[in-house]
Amino acid sequence: MNSEFDLARLMPGEEELVVAFVPTNRDIYRMLQSCHKLKAVYIHPDTFKDMPCVGQTLLYMQKVELVVDGAVPKSLSEQDKGAGKTQEPEPSHPASLVVVGR
Repeated sequence: MNSEFDLARLMPGEEELVVAFVPTNRDIYRMLQSCHKLKAVYIHPDTFKDMPCVGQTLLYMQKVELVVDGAVPKSLSEQDKGAGKTQEPEPSHPASLVVVGR
């Protein structure tokens, strides 16, 4: 997802999301409402730094894994380099992968 406007295109069966923007608490709530089977959200470390704690707690309460991964694009321009792809890229899982939990 590149922006909050992509939230309207989420499907109930989505299990993993790649977020390339800083989601607000409201955005996270809308993700949880739209994706009933959501298991993991992937986010870049720089984006994670600005992510609200309440949003992180919402994900935790719903047992959604928040994965902070340097391979995730941190902005729209980085994701556009792979133009022509219609689906979100699958994030790789390098050794520097950090899973955030409480």
